[in-house]
Amino acid sequence: MTSSTGITGIDHAVIVIRDLAEAARNYQRLGFRPTPRGHHTKLDTYNHCIMLDRDYFEVLGVERPGPYNIDQQEMLKEREGLWALALQTDDARAAHGRLRAAGFSPSDPVDFARPVELPGRTTEARFTVLYLEAEAVPGLRLFLCQHYTRDVVWRPDYLGQANAAKSLSHVTLSLKDPGPAADAYGRVFGTKPIPTPGGFTVPAGRAQIRILATAKAAEDFAGDPVLSYRHPAPIALGLAVSDRQAARRALESRGVPFKDLASGLRIASTQANGVVVEFV
Repeated sequence: MTSSTGITGIDHAVIVIRDLAEAARNYQRLGFRPTPRGHHTKLDTYNHCIMLDRDYFEVLGVERPGPYNIDQQEMLKEREGLWALALQTDDARAAHGRLRAAGFSPSDPVDFARPVELPGRTTEARFTVLYLEAEAVPGLRLFLCQHYTRDVVWRPDYLGQANAAKSLSHVTLSLKDPGPAADAYGRVFGTKPIPTPGGFTVPAGRAQIRILATAKAAEDFAGDPVLSYRHPAPIALGLAVSDRQAARRALESRGVPFKDLASGLRIASTQANGVVVEFV
């Protein structure tokens, strides 16, 4: 369902990292299959994607410092970890007008591409993106992403994760005052925040934004370095799995430590480039 701002859900999550090769090894160890390295020719960044059935996440590094990756450069001075969410839209330019009408001040749309090596040929994955202003929503950068070449991005040989991950489930943020943040995310997605113990959940298409008060986050994620991040802080990425036992076996066979919780399996941020990963 499309919201009044032209947003249909979460397209992908972005984890910013310092060493792309190391990040690829880390996520392979977690049971993921990274795509071949991609290069964003206009943004001067490069990445590996983890393709899921209907969405994905990427580990992204700065290939060459430039005007389009200043935010990532600044973040990496402090830490690695979850940085942004790309939001689904079928028409980025129309959504730009809708966001302005809703009181936001989004950036102008930018068209860009990255080369994709296919058997016997090279083609491009093409996108249009536009950013919401940083102060509009705390804790994450949000941008809209319109795909033109989904057949290039969601290739059959990129799908099927050993840990049984199927889709994005949730993103968890820690804030001192979760109420105003929940309202802001609700405006973006056109949904009503739902009160939960110690915070709020904001429906975001098929996924959720979970916003916890600092004290609740400290209780739930005790001992993890994400609690030291400057607030507001994104701390966890949740993934829905088709078979929790298969996810467990994938982690155990690779020697990955994890916590077995009633809600699922939790991997510390020290194993995943600065973000807690949860299989639910």
